[in-house]
Amino acid sequence: MNPPLWTDWLTESCFRIRVAPAAVMKLQQLPVSTQHRLRQMLQDIAELADLVPPSTARGWVGDESSCLLNLHLGRILARYSITEEDRTLTLAHVIVPDEDALDQAG
Repeated sequence: MNPPLWTDWLTESCFRIRVAPAAVMKLQQLPVSTQHRLRQMLQDIAELADLVPPSTARGWVGDESSCLLNLHLGRILARYSITEEDRTLTLAHVIVPDEDALDQAG
């Protein structure tokens, strides 16, 4: 199984998914199966966002700047935002706990 390409891609919905370069670097450190699972989760979120009427979707943003939402997969945290105007889900950060930290916390 090849790792997915982490750049911009279109989904089956009207939303596209854009991944920040720093997030790409973190994603590439993950096992391929985890990368595929995260990609599928992001696509599912984009499809759900497409179902929400635009006036409701604007409620995702508290002010003029976009807020980051959290997606957890095990101990991995993906921080993303959804922009209604340009129909984009942007993956801004991926936080992967250090193995030493995992051992100490475990």
